[in-house]
Amino acid sequence: MTAIKVSEFVKLVPQMARSQLPRHLQDFRVFLMPWLSQVYYDEKLLHYEVVKLPPRYGENRLEIGLHFESKDKTLNDLLLAGFDRHLFEIRAALGDDWWAEPWDRNWTKVYTAFHYQIMDEQLLEETAARLVSAITVMQPIFYLVYKRK
Repeated sequence: MTAIKVSEFVKLVPQMARSQLPRHLQDFRVFLMPWLSQVYYDEKLLHYEVVKLPPRYGENRLEIGLHFESKDKTLNDLLLAGFDRHLFEIRAALGDDWWAEPWDRNWTKVYTAFHYQIMDEQLLEETAARLVSAITVMQPIFYLVYKRK
């Protein structure tokens, strides 16, 4: 098992996920930082994120989530409320370890976080598959909720 650097890992996850998504969901943009990747369709501030969490959240932890980081607190809150209404179906599809909650700077998110042993090819494949599942389940909900705003 060869370890992959965080910056390379977060770059490869969206690349791998894109090829596994249904065709209508493959046309996303990616924003990268050394510790995270953001995948978005229309608005950069409303994005899926894969991030290596800082040690204060525990060693070797990753988060995958749909983040609502608009400068408009009302929009972030409306999106969170809309997703909260769909949390049972999200958990039924993705697992009970998904949460919808307020976050930092008036932002909100729907996310899961998990521990890993080593950042390697197997984790890369598993993380890409989790991102694919998250996008496949939550993007239709996003369009439904966002349309209602």
